[in-house]
Amino acid sequence: MRVAIIGTGIAGNAAAWALSKRYPVTIYERELRTGGHSHTIDIDYDGTPIAVDIGFIVYNELNYPDFTALLQHLGVETAPSCMSFSVSADGGRFEWMGGGTSWRETARGLFAQPSNLLSLSYLRMLRAILTFNEQSVADLAAGRLKDKTLGQYFDERGYPRRLLTDYFAPMGASIWSTPAQQVEQFPAERFVDFFSTHRLLQYDRPVWRSIRGGSRRYVDALTASFRDQIRVGCAVTGIERTGNGVTITDSKGGRDHYDHVVITTHSDQALSMLSDPSEHERTVLGGIRYSPNQLYLHRDPRLMPKRRNAWACWNYLRWPRQGDCVNDLAVTYWMNRLQSLPDDKPLFVSLNPPFAPDPDLTFGEFFCEHPLYDSAAFAAQQRLQDIQGQRHTWYAGAWTGYGFHEDGLRSGLKVAEALGATVPWRATPAPIAEAAE
Repeated sequence: MRVAIIGTGIAGNAAAWALSKRYPVTIYERELRTGGHSHTIDIDYDGTPIAVDIGFIVYNELNYPDFTALLQHLGVETAPSCMSFSVSADGGRFEWMGGGTSWRETARGLFAQPSNLLSLSYLRMLRAILTFNEQSVADLAAGRLKDKTLGQYFDERGYPRRLLTDYFAPMGASIWSTPAQQVEQFPAERFVDFFSTHRLLQYDRPVWRSIRGGSRRYVDALTASFRDQIRVGCAVTGIERTGNGVTITDSKGGRDHYDHVVITTHSDQALSMLSDPSEHERTVLGGIRYSPNQLYLHRDPRLMPKRRNAWACWNYLRWPRQGDCVNDLAVTYWMNRLQSLPDDKPLFVSLNPPFAPDPDLTFGEFFCEHPLYDSAAFAAQQRLQDIQGQRHTWYAGAWTGYGFHEDGLRSGLKVAEALGATVPWRATPAPIAEAAE
């Protein structure tokens, strides 16, 4: 059985890794590099070489069990990281930071702006955080969040507006790389479930980790056994389904037949490849929207909070817009903290900043897209099984879950198991699905 895999992000590489142990596989990648969202950049920082990630950066063992097992299986080294968060509004007129590595650091961050001590609305917000953390979990368990948006739930419970605008909306926007206004439309049930399972509503939060040497270390280890089967710089331009398999046409003029194809690109890209998509495929793959995002790797501290005590691993910037922008989300990641890089060489990754960093302090500019999660997107996910494996075509990717590395990995392994592959750390191999026969 010959299998084609489209895309070399975590889902595609995971599927190829598992399937290649049993079947001949061919992997298509339109870019000249592999890894997808795992993207490590080499820079020269005043004569010092540094490898820094601009896509996937951190994980934790609690919420990434398959990824943790994969790293252990591959023998990839990791290092402790952190997950503090800050909000800086209107050029530093309002700032706070939470989630520091100690209570003292957190206290300094919460009141990095001394006037916050005298702000009743700010103190009410802090108190409301504690109330929400407890009440929302109880409401989730009781089924009281069904069919409500996060904004509707906030209004129903009478939470102060600042709890949404200065805390949950910035945090949700940063997590899902989506405009803050969109977070208010996020299904409340999904939002609270995610925050609860990731222990963002609890005090005993998991320990976050990064890949020592950059995420490409695990990508190289994962793809080592099938690297010769990857066709880089080779985009798929068409997929034709027949009674006995699929025929794939690529940008280099190739036309090859396979028994099955596993498409691990974004869902809208997958839809564009199909020569004759069914109505179900149009509904599912076309049901998820994506937002464009602009990234800068730089050393310009103007795109960090004004007050040093408010600096965090993730820094949400709510500034008046200056010039053109592709998205009203703006976040700066402090890479020194996230990847244990030297403190004397400040390094940042800014997503959709309100203004471009100083060109003399910029190492690179990049573009990417992220799925927008709303009710339509989650409804599309629920119907994925309607098309999975039909007409020899399978789908995987982080878009099938919450958009994270674990979601992509899990979806790729699930498809591989359905096609008869086995995963070493799983107790019982999944049976071959009927659609794979």
